[in-house]
Parts: sequence; C-alpha cells; structure tokens
Amino acid sequence: MSTSRYDFKETDPFAPIVYIYQNTALLHEEKTEYQALQVRQHPYFGRMLILDGVVQLTERDEFFYHEMLVHPVLHAHPDPKHVLIIGGGDGGSLREVLRHKGVESVTMAEIDARVVAVSKEYFPTLRTGFDDPRAQVIFTDGIKHVEAPPRLYDAIIVDSTDPVGPAVNLFSADFYKAAVEALTPNGFFVTQSESLMFHAGFVSEVHNRLKAAFPIADCYAQAIATYAGNWWTFSVGSKELNPRTPKRKPRIDTRYYSSEVHRKAFLPGALMKKLAAGTIDW
Repeated sequence: MSTSRYDFKETDPFAPIVYIYQNTALLHEEKTEYQALQVRQHPYFGRMLILDGVVQLTERDEFFYHEMLVHPVLHAHPDPKHVLIIGGGDGGSLREVLRHKGVESVTMAEIDARVVAVSKEYFPTLRTGFDDPRAQVIFTDGIKHVEAPPRLYDAIIVDSTDPVGPAVNLFSADFYKAAVEALTPNGFFVTQSESLMFHAGFVSEVHNRLKAAFPIADCYAQAIATYAGNWWTFSVGSKELNPRTPKRKPRIDTRYYSSEVHRKAFLPGALMKKLAAGTIDW
C-alpha cells in the first residue's frame, strides 16, 4: 500500500461539520463484506481506523473513549464476572474489560471479521485482549446473540459505529428490551450514544428508550476530540444498581478513568430532566 501523504476528508453522514486530517498516509484499504475499511497514519494522531469514511479511533486518544465506555459500569457493579461486548472489533473495549481481574469471561460479538484481523495487524496497543484466555470472539450479529444468549451477562457493552445502516437496530427499543432479558438481576447495559452537542435529540431518544426498558436509565459524557461534536455521551441501563456510584475502588492502570472522573462524568440532574423531556435546545 502506498504511503504517499495527502489530506483525508472525513465523510460523516451523522455530523454537520467536516474534519480534514492533514498529511496522512494510507497504510491499508479494503472493502469488507460489510463496510469500507482504511488504516491511515497521521503525524499527530498516529494510526487511525476508519470505517465507511468515518474515523473510529486514533492511537493518540482512543483511551478516552474505551476507558469511559467500559469502566464506569464495571466499577458500578460489585463483582462483574461475565461481560458481553457488541461490536468493538478493534479490541480497545476488550482490552479495558480484561483489566478487571475478577472478570471470568468476555464474549465479543463482532459482525465483521476483517475489522478484527486488520486491527490485530495495525494496532498492537489495542490487540492485547485477543490473546487472553478469558476472551472469546464470535463473528455474528450482536442483536441475534442478545436475543438468544447462551448465558446471562453482568454487563453488556455496545461499542458500535454511528446509528446509520445496520447499526441503527442497536439503538432500537426492541434491542434494549432483549438486553434486559440477557442480563443478570444486577446487570448493566451501556452504549455509546453520540454527541450531546450535535445530536441532543438522538441522545434523548436513546435515553427514553432505555428508560422504558430498564428500571434505571442514566447518561454520562466525555470529551473526545476526534469524534464530531466532541461532547460524547454514553447511555446506561441498569436493572437495580445506581451507575453513578462506584462499588469498587479502581485497582487497574488507567490513563484517565478514576473514581472522581466516574462521579463527575454523569450529567447533572437539571440537564437529565431536559434530556428526558427532549428540550435541550442549544
């Protein structure tokens, strides 16, 4: 693959702006059965994984996303043993779940085997979890797996692309209802749910669908520079536990997540009321 350098223009159908990454080198490109896949090298962000023209992660800042997707719900649970990841073929979420020594098994349901293969080749800092004997990767539709799970899970973590195309169903009311049944009595569900700046209406829809399915629904956020809208949200469904309160002190080596970060990441009550009412109007 040519490594000549040129600007990469991100084509994100779910964002009102365009990002241009200057001076990138194309390291890998292919059309998989499900999507267009690229790996590029950027002088500041390092290697970038791009699906259907949208940046999914960069080596420089992926830890903000993966740590904040995984650790709040796993630390709000007193003793998570069995975890399901939907998507996440790059391995970042798998890596973070497996930092929890008490976790006995992690199942990753990823539909595109090529994402896993390419990530293993080009992203060595993300691939470590694939070699862990507690990890099982199955190439299947995550929705079907949740609808007929082989076991109940203490946490279901949805590490998906934007809600366009096939990923739309991962944000549906029917999927959330199935997730409730696939969890243990004190289990957690969490999904990335787009930007509170650009997609407040969508975040509100996700929150209310979770609220209809779970006894407890909540939302927290994290700044992520390479995601359009930056103020990225994570929506949580819980069967009985409060996701805002860590049940265990972190005993893992994180770059950003901490108990203090956990508590401060959740949206304040007044904003949660607006989110539920669909009245955020900035």
